[in-house]
Amino acid sequence: MRKKEIDFMKKILSCFLVCAFLCTGLYGCGSKKTELIEEAKDLTLSQEISITPEQNDYGIPAYNFLKHIQSNYPGRVAGTEKETEMAVFILSVLLNGGYAESDIAIESFEIDDSTPMMDEAIQNVFDGGEKSNSSQNILITKKGESEKTIIVGAHYDSAGTHGVDDNGSGVSVALENALRMVNTPTYYTIQYVFFGSEEPGMYGSRAYVESLSEKERENIILMINIDTVLAGDYLYLYGGKVNDNGTVDNTEAVFKAYEIVKEIGLNIQLPPDGNNDYPYPTGQKRSDHAPFNDIGIPYIYFEANNWENGSPVETEKNGLIMHTDMDDLDFIENEYSGRVQNTLSSYSILLYSLLQENNWEQ
Repeated sequence: MRKKEIDFMKKILSCFLVCAFLCTGLYGCGSKKTELIEEAKDLTLSQEISITPEQNDYGIPAYNFLKHIQSNYPGRVAGTEKETEMAVFILSVLLNGGYAESDIAIESFEIDDSTPMMDEAIQNVFDGGEKSNSSQNILITKKGESEKTIIVGAHYDSAGTHGVDDNGSGVSVALENALRMVNTPTYYTIQYVFFGSEEPGMYGSRAYVESLSEKERENIILMINIDTVLAGDYLYLYGGKVNDNGTVDNTEAVFKAYEIVKEIGLNIQLPPDGNNDYPYPTGQKRSDHAPFNDIGIPYIYFEANNWENGSPVETEKNGLIMHTDMDDLDFIENEYSGRVQNTLSSYSILLYSLLQENNWEQ
């Protein structure tokens, strides 16, 4: 075979390998997507976890999702079969809610750790079943008038608990919103990303950001992260990028969101000013907004917590609920009557309102 023919065959083989990698890994058009979609189609959903876009009972659909998660998907430890079962549930809700298979992509990635992120001595640790070194993100794209995109993200893995606070609550709010928006015209394209394997090191959000092309990065104008919005004493919004000299910029989005909060009359606030460890209004960095923030994409982070004494303790009465055996819907409802419905409703109303805005570009 002549040299030109050999070089040509090498180029063909290289193109094939690159396409195969992109297809099976980043964009989910391989067997992983097919397998999960087929399982999702076979999953039977009860009537109470289905909503129609006409309903205005903000937070109630999210609460119904959360009850289902409590009963069926405890211990969604990164890389385990329970985490995968949760992914199938999310896909089933979306497919039943009006999204087409063509709207959905699965992004697979490798992980290093699948241990429960909590004290092993706690009695109700769930191990999540069979472990693996892989996980996946679920991406759902709702086209808008513009290619400019808002990312709505929530991680669906958990520590070795029921994981309703961290982060069944965020998943439930995002799912409710995705179903409300499926037939709602929007100026911006919305991409819902349900991140896998956040707990051991934000594997899902880091994999997502690393997979973005230059054009895709340029098109993302805002990332809204919903994490642990159930049990905390106060409802917060965070945003902004801390510079090396301690100053904070890129805060326009979170301040705009706070103005919308005040217009609506929601009981949601910015964190207290004056904390050098957590410069106002940034709050905590360790969640799925962090990889977006690192590449300069503005974010708004929803979280329920308690910063009244200068550090995030979540609740005055019981301390941290996340990563403990108190992350249980029955416990939270017994300890904090009415709190669950209030937080889900407030953040559901806010998310819907933010996505109706058409001037987020800075």
